[in-house]
Amino acid sequence: MSALVTHFLPDGAPRLDRFLADSYPEFARSRWDAWVRAGKVRVNGEVVLKAGTRIRAGATVETELPEPAPPALHLLPEAIDLPTLFEDSHLWIVDKPAGMVVHPGPGHPSGTVLNALLGRLQAPVVLTEAPSEDDEDEVPAPVWPGLVHRLDRYTTGCLAMAKDVGSQQSLQLQFKDRTVEKRYLALVRMSRKLPEVGSVLVDQPIARHRVDRLKMTVSAAGRPSQTRVKLLAAACGLALVECELLTGRTHQIRLHLSSLGAPILGDPLYGGAPSWLDSSRRSFPCPHPMLHAWKLSINHPADDRRMDFQAPLPEAYREVLASLGIKPPE
Repeated sequence: MSALVTHFLPDGAPRLDRFLADSYPEFARSRWDAWVRAGKVRVNGEVVLKAGTRIRAGATVETELPEPAPPALHLLPEAIDLPTLFEDSHLWIVDKPAGMVVHPGPGHPSGTVLNALLGRLQAPVVLTEAPSEDDEDEVPAPVWPGLVHRLDRYTTGCLAMAKDVGSQQSLQLQFKDRTVEKRYLALVRMSRKLPEVGSVLVDQPIARHRVDRLKMTVSAAGRPSQTRVKLLAAACGLALVECELLTGRTHQIRLHLSSLGAPILGDPLYGGAPSWLDSSRRSFPCPHPMLHAWKLSINHPADDRRMDFQAPLPEAYREVLASLGIKPPE
């Protein structure tokens, strides 16, 4: 992410997105429209969510610049084998391992899930400029070939990819219409706010933190965000919870669980402990968030049949649960 830039407009401007596009022509106006809707631009210190907002004389506009589209030469096919949950001529559903980045970016030019997909396809790369409809990282960006959603670097589990443009568009529409079902497992600090029976709906809008730009925060000016949380088991002051994503914002599960007083183990960014004591009072470290994309349900882009996928818990995750005396869900 680039540094914050500030503009003082003594004469104002007819439209916010037009002003930004004229000031930074390397980014398309459609990109700025999505950037504004994502809550990345402030006028006189307040987040503005409408790209067509008229800027009054004497106003101050603040924003970070979007990441430029990566050059196609960075999108190289690589022979990377990933655990496959399903594959045909239209789809590739993988079980993403911890530590693997979904697409190239600063510090990760290769070795990503996308490089693996391109290696599988052995096809030319075409990048188009348009905002992503729904993913675990909502920052507007070029439409990466084949990708329709993202997982954080250390989140494991179900990740769907398309092998052709038509399939990609079909999946993008499903994410936009909220017909995709996504369920995660998280190991969190036990909290009284977690439901003993049934589930609780966390309905809190999310925006980027004003000071710490790596974090998200609950804010009335943010984008609507909903997560349904169900308690599955508890032991040693920890709880295993199932989270159903009803929207897909950046760090949504991590932030919503933290807001319940139940931060994810191994997630210090949102208050999660880096280690814990098991049932034998032995300390075990958690170097990254204990978050797993457990189940995914989509409609097949070719024939619209409903398809359900489940990624098995990583062995390290199972070992932690065993040390706590918690039986993994089936």
